[in-house]
Amino acid sequence: MGILIYAFAWFVFAIFHSLLARPFVQAKLESFLYSCYRLTYNVVALLKISVVFYVGQVWISDARFSAFDSNILLTAASSVRLLGLLVLLLALRAYDLGRFSGITQIITGELVSSLSNEPLQRRFLNRWVRHPLYTGAFLILWGGAVSPLGFWTAVWGTIYIVIGTVYEERTLTTIYGDDYRNYQQEVPKYFPALNRKVAN
Repeated sequence: MGILIYAFAWFVFAIFHSLLARPFVQAKLESFLYSCYRLTYNVVALLKISVVFYVGQVWISDARFSAFDSNILLTAASSVRLLGLLVLLLALRAYDLGRFSGITQIITGELVSSLSNEPLQRRFLNRWVRHPLYTGAFLILWGGAVSPLGFWTAVWGTIYIVIGTVYEERTLTTIYGDDYRNYQQEVPKYFPALNRKVAN
């Protein structure tokens, strides 16, 4: 029962988070939130995912699996998680964190919808994978799958990211057209291909 309740919490989060990111909803919210939209979106997302994790803590055990009583396996899992955090931090280098957070919009008065003509990002880790932030998230999620709570967090989090990526790529294709289609052909989605040349 706890697993289903946790899954439902993720489902509700996914629906509302995705709905708030839809262009028509964004346009309506920007009409009264104006340049505060992006920051508000991020704060609300943080609150929602905090509620999801709280539901998980209440309904699912966070006692470590017996297999991870082994120092070797526990160290390996911790290393994967640390690698994920490193990838996440490196991936953020490619983005304007002021705009990413929504602070720049408040300072300059820009709207999120006015930023859609930014150049396609292909620097840093984006040369090897199209979604390095998600690569880092996967490593953190599965590196933390050392308990029932960690495992189901990794399962539902992965499903959410994979489905969300489908819609995100549709939006990026709409914005960048053939440039993004070519990028899709040249660069893998989440994990680098060892037998390809690095994109320029």
